[in-house]
Order: sequence, then structure tokens, then C-alpha cells
Amino acid sequence: MLVFFRPAQAKNPPVEELTYSGYYNWGIVWMRAGVVKFTVSASEKYPGAVKIKATGSSLPSWDWMFKLRDTLESHYNPATFLPYESARMSHEGNYHKTFYYNWDYSKGVVYADIHRIGKYRRRDTIPLLPETCDMLSVAWKARELEFEKLTPQQLIPIKIVLDDKIYELYVRYLGTDRVKVGGKRRDAYVFSPLLVEGDVFKGGEGMKVWVSMDEKRIPLMVEAKILVGSVKAILDTFSGEYK
Repeated sequence: MLVFFRPAQAKNPPVEELTYSGYYNWGIVWMRAGVVKFTVSASEKYPGAVKIKATGSSLPSWDWMFKLRDTLESHYNPATFLPYESARMSHEGNYHKTFYYNWDYSKGVVYADIHRIGKYRRRDTIPLLPETCDMLSVAWKARELEFEKLTPQQLIPIKIVLDDKIYELYVRYLGTDRVKVGGKRRDAYVFSPLLVEGDVFKGGEGMKVWVSMDEKRIPLMVEAKILVGSVKAILDTFSGEYK
């Protein structure tokens, strides 16, 4: 199986800010229920590295039904997309859990610190597999795919750390589409990552991602099935330079 990525380039860390409106569907009506924001900048911890921070929160009017305050963070090498460290802080309803990971390439392991607040805390050492990413670095790596060289239904293997293990998954390229964002139709590449079933998402290929068909490869929309209903995130604003 061939995998195509744009050649790695020596470049300054990108600076981006992307904001999305989150929608929830249970039945036939999509209702705006939250906000998701990504900020991309130079890492303050690792010279030459990139830092991505993602925050997701439910709107105050939805907090009574399901209060969401999630934060993800990644520091990674922009040439390889391999992380140095990452974190996930999940606060979803009555579920509160934090995950902290550090990659030690000299020893070939990932150190994990997992804390279910009020329940338990444990530390794990996970044997590192080649090309293993975290949730954010793998998403930005997918933007570097040479989509024009892929064929519909082609699978691109990925490895990702989730909870206390590494999963060998894939992204399926679905082809091209036109998606309505900001009141106008835009050409987009479409792919579907294989998901691991968890506390929110169903397992399988229940997510679709639309990426702008231009040099910036901006994620325009994400739609996914969850355990109850479906969710969608649509781009509101974008600023910065990716390349």
C-alpha cells in the first residue's frame, strides 16, 4: 500500500487560529450546542517544535443537559509530526479524566499519567511503535497528504496513543465533495478516520472530515456519530499561515 505525503520542508512553525461552531443532532434538527477552537504556534517548551491547543465547550444554554469542557494539547516535530508530549483534559458531564504523555525516543517508550478524578490515578509505560502520533499531531499530519495522488477508498495507516495503549488504525480517503461553509460552497477533499469506541464516539468509520482543496488544507467541517445522536463542527473563522 502506497502512502503519499507532501515532502517535509524546513519551515518556521505555523501560526493559525481556527474556530468552529459545534452542532448536535438527535432526530432531524441540527442545533448549535458548542464552540471548538484550535490555536497553533511555536512551542514554548521545545525549540523548533509546534504547539497545538484545542478547546471544546458546550454553550451555557446546553450545560444543563451535558456540560462539556475539553482541552487537548500537543508539542510535536513539524518535520515528522512525531510528538514530544501531549495532554488531554476531559470534563464531560460527571466524567472527569486527564491524560498526560511524554515520548522518550531514546528508550522507545511513552510515559502515561492517567487520572480519573475522584477514582484512581495510574502511571503506565507504553512500548513505542514507529510513527506513533497523538490525537492532534495525527490530524495535522493528515493535512499533508497528497490527496490528488490518492484513489477513492484508499487506506492510509496511522498509529495513535489513546488511553494506555497504541492503536494501529487507518484513514480512508473518500474522494472530493462540495461543502457549504460560511454561506458558500467550497471544494474539499473528504476522508474518514477509523475511530476507537469510547465514552463519546462510536467505533468504526463514523466520522467524516472535509478539508479545503487548496494549499492551506483547512479542515472545513467534521461530522461524527456519537453514542446518542450525531455531532458536527463547521468552520467559522480562520486566520494565520499554514505553509
